[in-house]
Amino acid sequence: MYYYWIPIAILFLVAIFSDANTWSPFQSDQVKQICAHMTKAERRAAMRRGALGGLLIGLVPGMIALILGVVVFRSAVLVVTVCFLIFPLIALAHYGKWLPNVVKSQQNFLASTEWARSQGIKAEDIRLYNWQR
Repeated sequence: MYYYWIPIAILFLVAIFSDANTWSPFQSDQVKQICAHMTKAERRAAMRRGALGGLLIGLVPGMIALILGVVVFRSAVLVVTVCFLIFPLIALAHYGKWLPNVVKSQQNFLASTEWARSQGIKAEDIRLYNWQR
């Protein structure tokens, strides 16, 4: 039962001791530059924001599935599978409301960093991803 926590512990340790803790495969050059100039406090805040987002995306459907599986259907495997198939569909349905708020929040956070303010970078000018206009 405890072996489920091993990958989570490994990822947590890598995130803590890694120098690439603000790295993302699709981030724009502008975001890379802002992240490279973050102070320790700003970097910790960015890591907290990322960890919270990951927990919400992973734990919410998982806990709903586990509770439904154990209490209602008495088969956690069935409900976890169904929940992880349905959750992306629900996320896509709320895509128009949810994603712009997340993007705007991330842009505001990056624009509030000390280096971005000193460079005169505004939140609406930040491209989070390479494909973003």
